[in-house]
Amino acid sequence: MSECICSSCKHLKSIIDEGDHDQNEISETCEFGFPSEDCATCELEGCDLTCENYEKVPEESGFMMSKCSKCGQEIKHMSTNHDEGEIFCVTCYLNK
Repeated sequence: MSECICSSCKHLKSIIDEGDHDQNEISETCEFGFPSEDCATCELEGCDLTCENYEKVPEESGFMMSKCSKCGQEIKHMSTNHDEGEIFCVTCYLNK
């Protein structure tokens, strides 16, 4: 079993459910539709599907991983050469 093709595709988008007031429901969708009906609810690590619309996400240079100063959630952000101070996830930033 290989890596799931959707996990590294440029066309995969995360969408927050507008009816969820706590904004805990995030679903994933594809601009062109998934290669299989099961992809929308798939929780597997990989599969053998192919997709004619697949476009690999380019390697991200200049990014680094940090943790939110308030809740500890891992965050990917642009790295810089100078000290940035505290780093917050979106939820903690909006609630501070």
